[in-house]
Amino acid sequence: MLTPGSYSNILLVFIPLGIAYGIKNETPELIFWFNFLAIIPLSKLNLRKIRQLSAVLGPMSGGCLHAILDNAPLLLVGIAAIQHGAAHIAQSCIMGSVLANLLLVVGWCFLVGSIRHRELIFSTTFASTASSLMMVASTSLVVPSAISEVHCSVDPDCKDKLVRMSHSVSLALLFLFVVYQHYRWRSHRQLFVEAASPELVDGSTMSRVFLGIVEALLLITVLGMASLSSFFLMRTMSSVTDSDFLSKRVVSFVLLPLATDGPARIEAVAAAYNNHMTTALEFAIGRSMNVALFITPALVLFSWAAQSSYPMTLHFPTLETISIFLGSLLVAELCRDGKSDYLEGAMCLVTSVICQVVPILEAATYLVHRYVILSFSF
Repeated sequence: MLTPGSYSNILLVFIPLGIAYGIKNETPELIFWFNFLAIIPLSKLNLRKIRQLSAVLGPMSGGCLHAILDNAPLLLVGIAAIQHGAAHIAQSCIMGSVLANLLLVVGWCFLVGSIRHRELIFSTTFASTASSLMMVASTSLVVPSAISEVHCSVDPDCKDKLVRMSHSVSLALLFLFVVYQHYRWRSHRQLFVEAASPELVDGSTMSRVFLGIVEALLLITVLGMASLSSFFLMRTMSSVTDSDFLSKRVVSFVLLPLATDGPARIEAVAAAYNNHMTTALEFAIGRSMNVALFITPALVLFSWAAQSSYPMTLHFPTLETISIFLGSLLVAELCRDGKSDYLEGAMCLVTSVICQVVPILEAATYLVHRYVILSFSF
C-alpha cells in the first residue's frame, strides 16, 4: 500500500531525465519541468539520508547536520538563481518557503491533528524558542525594507548602504544560528528532550564508522544531483515564465518552495495526524527558522563572495516582509500555551491566504487568461 510520502518515488525517473536533457541543452521547457519534478524526490532523499546519517553521528552532531542540510535543496536553488543573476528569484523562493511553512503547514498540522484528537499537546520550549528566533529573523528583514522605503527615494547611495548593511546583518544572523545550535544540542539540551532528536544507532564503533561513511557518500551524491537539477532549472526558467501561463513570481513563490519543501510538509502533517505535534512543529516552524537564520544570510554572503552583478540583500518585498513578521507574531501567540485545536489551525490557514493573496490572484489571472480569454479569441 502506498503511503502519502511514497508517491514521490514515482518521480525518481525524472532525476536522470532532467540531468540528461540539461546536458544535451535541448527543449528548454522539458528541461525545466523534468528538473522541477526531479527536485521533489531529491528533497525526500535528502531528508532520508540526513536522518540516517544523524542517527550514526549522535544527537549533537546529527542535530547540527540536520539544521544545516535540512533545507539544502532550497539553498542550492538559491545559489543557482544568484549564479544566473536572478537574486530576486532566490528572495521569492525564501519568502514562499517561510510563509508556507510558518502559516500553511502549521495550520494544516493543527487542523488535521484535531481530526482524531480534541486537543493537541506539544513542547512549549521548542515552539516558543523557535517562534522568538523567527521574530528576530523577521526583524532583520523589516528594517532594510523600512530603510529602503524611507531613504532610497532621496539618498542616491542608499542601495550601496543596504548591501553593506545586509552583509553585517547576515553575519549576525549566522552567529545567532550557531549560538542556538549550541544552546539546543549542548548547553540546554535537557530542555528539548520532548522535541524530535536523532538517536544513536546500535553497533560497534567500526560498523558505525563504515555506515557513516556510506551514508555521507550517498548524501553527497544526492546533493550533487540536486545541484545539477537546480542549475538546469534556473537556466531554462525564462522559457517557461515568458509564456502566457506562468509568471516568474508564481514559479518562484509557489512552485519552487513546493518542490523543495513538499516531502517535509507531508511528513509534518502526517506526524500531526498521529498526535506527534512536537515533531510536526519541528518540521514546520523549525524549517522556517532555519531558512531565516541560515539559508537567507548564507545566500547573501554567497552573493557577496561571488561578486554578483545583482547582489542579493536583505531588502525583500515589503508586503512579504510584513506578512512574515505578522505570521511570526500569530504563531508565537498560538504556541504559547503548548496546546492547539482546529480553530487555531483555521486561523493560520486564513492568515496564510490573506498574506499570499497576491500570488494566488496572479496565478488565477494567468489561468483565466490562458484558458478563458484566449479560447474566446479564436
